[in-house]
Amino acid sequence: MHNPPDTPQALHLLYEPAGFICAFHFAGGHARQMKWNEVIDYRPHADAFTWLHVKTADVKIQQWMAHHSGVPEHINEFLLSSDTHPGLHMSADSVYGTLTDIKMEIGDTGTEKGALHFYLDSRRLLTLRTQPLCSTNLLRQKVLDGVGFQNSMDLFAKLLRCLADGFNERLDSLNDKVDDIEFSVLSDRRPEDRSELSSIRRQLAELRRFIAPERRILNQFNRLRPAWVPSTAMDDLTHALDELNELHTTVEALYERAKLLQEEIASQMSEQMNRNLMALSILTALLMPATLVSGIFGMNVAGLPGLHDEVSFWVVMGIMGALGLATVAFLKWLKIW
Repeated sequence: MHNPPDTPQALHLLYEPAGFICAFHFAGGHARQMKWNEVIDYRPHADAFTWLHVKTADVKIQQWMAHHSGVPEHINEFLLSSDTHPGLHMSADSVYGTLTDIKMEIGDTGTEKGALHFYLDSRRLLTLRTQPLCSTNLLRQKVLDGVGFQNSMDLFAKLLRCLADGFNERLDSLNDKVDDIEFSVLSDRRPEDRSELSSIRRQLAELRRFIAPERRILNQFNRLRPAWVPSTAMDDLTHALDELNELHTTVEALYERAKLLQEEIASQMSEQMNRNLMALSILTALLMPATLVSGIFGMNVAGLPGLHDEVSFWVVMGIMGALGLATVAFLKWLKIW
């Protein structure tokens, strides 16, 4: 953050823009919240660093980024772009890229993703987003709660952990749902279990697509190890990578559980259908002799026995019942019923 020149455009920026979300100054492990006029007048100190979080859609923010942020022009273009593809880029003294995060306030039925652009060097962390995201909101709350950070890389590692916490919170919710469905499947299956499992599998597949790029980015960062990053901060980054790896394993395991439960439901449905078909087949077999006899005696032709005998009806009914019992005995002998 650099002092802007004395121009009408710079004076226009003195008024706090709507896209300014928060800014913090860190010194000696303590954080102090900054106002917008402090941000534009701030000069970096050797023993301090800052975090600025803004919205990219604000024109004032775009002007400040372009003329007064001190960020190279090609990096500015990237940070203000609408590119949502996760990635990591490095220069001689900075790191910048895009992280995939979960949007806030989207309900329990989806995991709509959002993009967080970031710029990191030894003196500041700059984050930009278009819509509210879980990770930056969690990080801001931790800073306001008094959590201390020693350097900008330490703060960035905490951002990644907040990112993992957001994923983990959604994963815990899905895990509870899978537990309920598993209990239902093993006891008295509900009709809506199958559709709910399909929804859970879709959400888990989305989470898997979110986490995989973050792991790739962290692995790349951990492998390159920029010279300006303290070794202790790299250890924090390694821990954040371990959390994402563990989260990835949990997602895979929960996805397999949901898949197996769906297969179990399909097996139960198939078994129930087979039982219904068996019952229908047995009923058809039981009625077949009676249908044959009634069909024969229902023919309107001359010479049918018993047409003028009052006992003939009961005789025919007895024959039909006997044939039904014989059919039952035959099915029992075949062990079909």
